[in-house]
Amino acid sequence: MVNIGLLGDISVGKTSILRLFVRYLKVGDIEKVKGGQKCTVIKADFSGEATVPGGDKEDKLNQKETKTIHPNRIVFREDKSGKAHTIFAPGGDRKRSVIRMGIITISRIATQIIAIFSCDRDVKTQFEFFNDVRFFPDKINLCINKVDLLKGDKKNKLEKLETEIIDFFKTRKIQIVETFITCGESVEGFEDVQIYNDRVVEMILRIITQ
Repeated sequence: MVNIGLLGDISVGKTSILRLFVRYLKVGDIEKVKGGQKCTVIKADFSGEATVPGGDKEDKLNQKETKTIHPNRIVFREDKSGKAHTIFAPGGDRKRSVIRMGIITISRIATQIIAIFSCDRDVKTQFEFFNDVRFFPDKINLCINKVDLLKGDKKNKLEKLETEIIDFFKTRKIQIVETFITCGESVEGFEDVQIYNDRVVEMILRIITQ
């Protein structure tokens, strides 16, 4: 059994990644990706989501703005081996005590950590989240999400971003085992959405089988 913790700052796409993975499992698309295999959702718990008080911002799905208060999680099983795994996604607002406790708990119990960064945010601001996480294994995985929001020369910008992140964790003596470039959801008109959606699922499957 593998416990995966998705950790990252506010709005980097942790819940979107979790929901996308569930969707792939439920409609059977998980078998079509690289390394794909049939898996079954045992439990999907998104009760940690709460509508932001007084928030009237509407997203593209016409839903109210939400914040993850308690860690969301899913439990799924590999049908062939029968092995069950759990993915946890705590919130990113570490200044709130209840959310901070969720982050601390997941960082302790997760056997695999995926550090998630968003392409559309200042990376140094996102580093502040990880500076506050004390309990970390010495090897983690990196997910650079929201590639659809990266403008201009994507290849060079991604290489620079990855190098900055690797160097940041190196100062804490933490090694990045593998980097995954993903898109948990997409802005309209992003042609490669399917490729980067698939990579979310490929990332999870690779981590539970490595």
